Amino acid sequence: MSSFTPNKLSPRRQLPPDIAHFCVPVTHPTTGNLITSYKELAQDPITKEIWMDTFGKEFGNQAQGDKKTGTPGTNSYFVLTHDQIKTIPRDRTVTYARIVVDFRPQKPDPNRVRITAGGNLIHYPGELTTRTADLTTSKILWNSVVSTEDAKYMCIDIKKFYLGTPLERYEYMAIPLHLFPQHTIDQYNLRTHAKDGKVYVKIRKAIYGLPQAGILANKLLRERLCPHGYYEVPHTPGLWKHIARPISFTLVVDDFGIKYVGREHVEHLLNVLKKHYKLAEDWKGELYC
Repeated sequence: MSSFTPNKLSPRRQLPPDIAHFCVPVTHPTTGNLITSYKELAQDPITKEIWMDTFGKEFGNQAQGDKKTGTPGTNSYFVLTHDQIKTIPRDRTVTYARIVVDFRPQKPDPNRVRITAGGNLIHYPGELTTRTADLTTSKILWNSVVSTEDAKYMCIDIKKFYLGTPLERYEYMAIPLHLFPQHTIDQYNLRTHAKDGKVYVKIRKAIYGLPQAGILANKLLRERLCPHGYYEVPHTPGLWKHIARPISFTLVVDDFGIKYVGREHVEHLLNVLKKHYKLAEDWKGELYC
């Protein structure tokens, strides 16, 4: 078991959490060994087909789809041709792909692969930190709920918050060709496009591992909330209110802890968010961050 300690609520969270910390190792069906390496799973005759197909599904999800599984694509990145590789800006470092595997037995499709970018090679010139609520702010809001007549509390979580946010400047990543299943190689004509045994992709939307993913996702969320009357309290990071409605919430990355008086007001917030995101709703307010 990992010795990972969950992040505490902090006024400024710099980067998205390392997704590998949250992943469950794969138990080999015959040896019982715990495996965390995609390469090891892809080389084993017993696990090869399942996990390479899972890799193809993940690549298609981030690219233009996976025909074998019918997975639609998010167009987060595009495969570059040889001529396009030559046009990569000189101020960008082509980073590597870090492949993370995860076994989620509670899901309909328990085998998961995540293709993440090697963020240590990305040199983003802009701000990387975001303002989030601290524990004191969250406690004050909870106290306000119990001391306000007819007030209620609920939580929501935005699913895949970091993913799909348009990048202000494109990044680039190289993925070894031998990691791909044959059906993905055929679908994207990767043998023709590969250079020196690697497939080069242009990253157009945020994926896991990019250091700027958090701040860009937060900026986009603000742009979507502000026209509907929601604003962050100037001197209290992570505390938001509405200009007229009796609703306020603390925000930690993609987790909302919401105080409201009257369900129609929290429904207003939910409807605004549902135009852009998929949400997990906790009407009992039992789990926050």
